[in-house]
Amino acid sequence: MATLRNTAISLLRLSGVTTIAKALRHNSRNPYRPLQLLGIT
Repeated sequence: MATLRNTAISLLRLSGVTTIAKALRHNSRNPYRPLQLLGIT
């Protein structure tokens, strides 16, 4: 679980996010946003 959490945080930081908590809330509201962050869709 820690590996997944750290991977998510690293991906958010690489995309330019400065506030992790705000980005997590924003991405959790729409199931497609995390996929877009990963470049899957």
